[in-house]
Amino acid sequence: MMRGHDWSGSPLGVPHQWPQTLRNVVSLLLRSSFPMFVAWGPRLGFLYNDAYAEILGAKHPAALGRPFEDIWSEIWDDVGPLAQRALRGEATYVENFPLVMSRRGYDEQTWFTFSYSPVADEDGTISGMYCVCTETTRSVVAEAAREAQTQRLASLAEQRQLALDAARLGWWQYDPATGVVTHDERYGQIYGLDGSGPRHVDEISRLLHPDDAPRLWAAVQAATQPTEPEPYAVQYRIMRRDGTVRWLEARGIPTFEGRGASRFVASFAGTVADVTESRLAEEVLRANEARFRLMADASPASLWLTDPLGACTFLSHQWYEFTGQTEQEALGLGWTTAMHPDDQEHARRLFLEANRTRTYLSMEYRLRTADGSYRWVMDLGRPWYSETGEYAGMVGVVFDIDARKRAEEAVEEASRRKDQFLATLAHELRNPLAPISNALQVWPRLERDPEEARRLREMMERQVRQMIRLIDDLLDVSRITRGKIELRRERLDLSTPIRSAVEAMQPFIESYRHALHVELPAQPLYVDADLGRLVQVFGNLLHNAAKFTGRGGRIVLKAKQEGDAAVVSIRDNGSGIPRDMLREVFEMFAQADQTLGRAHGGLGIGLTLVETLVALHDGTVEARSEGPGQGSEFIVRLPVAAGPAVEAVPADDRVLPLLPTRRVLVVDDVQSSADTLVLMLQFMGQDARAVYDGAAALEAWREFAPEVAFVDIAMPGMDGYGLARRIRERWGPSPLLVALTGFGQEDDRRRAMEAGFDFHLVKPTTIQAVHQVFGAPRAARKA
Repeated sequence: MMRGHDWSGSPLGVPHQWPQTLRNVVSLLLRSSFPMFVAWGPRLGFLYNDAYAEILGAKHPAALGRPFEDIWSEIWDDVGPLAQRALRGEATYVENFPLVMSRRGYDEQTWFTFSYSPVADEDGTISGMYCVCTETTRSVVAEAAREAQTQRLASLAEQRQLALDAARLGWWQYDPATGVVTHDERYGQIYGLDGSGPRHVDEISRLLHPDDAPRLWAAVQAATQPTEPEPYAVQYRIMRRDGTVRWLEARGIPTFEGRGASRFVASFAGTVADVTESRLAEEVLRANEARFRLMADASPASLWLTDPLGACTFLSHQWYEFTGQTEQEALGLGWTTAMHPDDQEHARRLFLEANRTRTYLSMEYRLRTADGSYRWVMDLGRPWYSETGEYAGMVGVVFDIDARKRAEEAVEEASRRKDQFLATLAHELRNPLAPISNALQVWPRLERDPEEARRLREMMERQVRQMIRLIDDLLDVSRITRGKIELRRERLDLSTPIRSAVEAMQPFIESYRHALHVELPAQPLYVDADLGRLVQVFGNLLHNAAKFTGRGGRIVLKAKQEGDAAVVSIRDNGSGIPRDMLREVFEMFAQADQTLGRAHGGLGIGLTLVETLVALHDGTVEARSEGPGQGSEFIVRLPVAAGPAVEAVPADDRVLPLLPTRRVLVVDDVQSSADTLVLMLQFMGQDARAVYDGAAALEAWREFAPEVAFVDIAMPGMDGYGLARRIRERWGPSPLLVALTGFGQEDDRRRAMEAGFDFHLVKPTTIQAVHQVFGAPRAARKA
């Protein structure tokens, strides 16, 4: 079936191009007799075995290779979240999961037991998931039928009991003096005797079951003793002459004569009833109750029953295990005392109101566990009625939903932080744009004031750097969340990244007129670290210290060795941090000051980067503060390394050598971006021109024959990848192709290299970066 399938329209592609991991999983499921499928790739292309084809029904064979969501769109809201959990690495297993499926042209209620498991490809990345399942619809329906039958049997037993209570009773009278029993015809029918009495008691005694006779006569003796006689009500068996055994119930009242020691029984009269059906019904009820309790105790949830007044009459053992309550404490309304005090009144009112109005109940509350903690539960109930239509009370179930509730709260908190982050991001991007916009509006009026023009240009450069910093931080956050950050460790003196960070942050610190005091150890302090990432760590901490300290503040940076750790502290006398925020400031998008009028900007991601980068270096970072207005201190600890450092030599990008003139083509659908890059290239002595789409680039190539091309990626029509492939196909490897784009992830760089580009630059670029492209040796272009 799979070999003959047309895979051209499938997101999985043709089978011989499938990764080995996918082939292994497919081989496994094809050998399995259990229904199995695997969903692979970004769109979860669907593959399955013959056993699963029966589950698909009319969807087979069209489902082969199609996206999972397209195949099962009617149940995607139910199974989609489970599939996403598997793609995040979390295996799931569910039993008797209800699904309304449309697989034969109509909707049908089904139940399945299945598991979703993640599948990682060769590099460990989770690229798909597989499922082993079995349809349990028949067993679920059968179990429901058995439960209905149990309820019908219980109702039948109740009806039988009512019928027996309404039946005529046999009447009898016993004379102790003569041993004669006088009775009516009904009595004779019950005993299987002909007609009515009188009969001697011995004739009747011979019909008593030998196991019950002693008990019966003991009851007679207790009831007829002259002093303190006991009530006579006894059930016993008889063995009729035809061999049948019947259960009887006799009730009687003795008549005494005389007084004191001469008091004696003159007669003993009463009734007898055939209670065989009642006894059988009781046995059925006991068996049903035993089965119900067994089922209730096997349930993962707590089951409960109430009477018509709302008093709880039954709770399964899960309730007692969960809450630690005893049956005496929980029955009636005692179970409500296990609720959280803040939830008790509201939940109790909802419960009693549902019982009073005989409506469905659904409520959530916190329930005290046996260890004294509280967990969220969901309580669902519904009214139930006897076979006669009388309201019998409520029946319900209590589920532990604490994990779901905590997850919802976490999602709400994440959503709140996301909204706050987006608002902050808009604010932070507008902040540098405002002075740039203002400067551009006044620029034409400054032609005769070169000093003011220089000041505005430097200001715009600072604002552009600030925007680049924000975007770079966002990209680093994305790499962190995807585990894509890798360190390029080298042995270096800790003073080197500190000095680089201080040099980079000095203009920003001076713009606030802060005093910066740096204390470095006299001897080299070696660490195995990524120089660029440590510069980023200390730069972020210095940036925060300057930003959250009022003008004219003081910042102190100290580095020293403590045991086997290199310790760097950055302390300021700024706004400080509330003590309850000292741990939270390292969380994504966290802001110690969340008011609209806060004086300091920031996206709330800088300290997250700091903590992650330090952790990647096997170090720790700690925040300290005595509270608002008391300043703050951040302490970074890194493992000390032995031996000399490899000295990092910074490149001097202020004096750039002249480049030979080349023909350069700029391709970008954003005309202002293309034209300004052309100006930069012409400033660098290049013969540059611009076009604004892929087709124009190919036309210009024939006329202009460029030696170098800077190409945007996201263009309408022919994008940058397609243009690069066309150029390589027609003009070979000779032209130098540079991708210049706003997409800066590692995957974007890889795609650019695969399309034929030699370099990948992220917008906005700099003269230094462009100069390095021109000056790089040819062999490095594919690195």
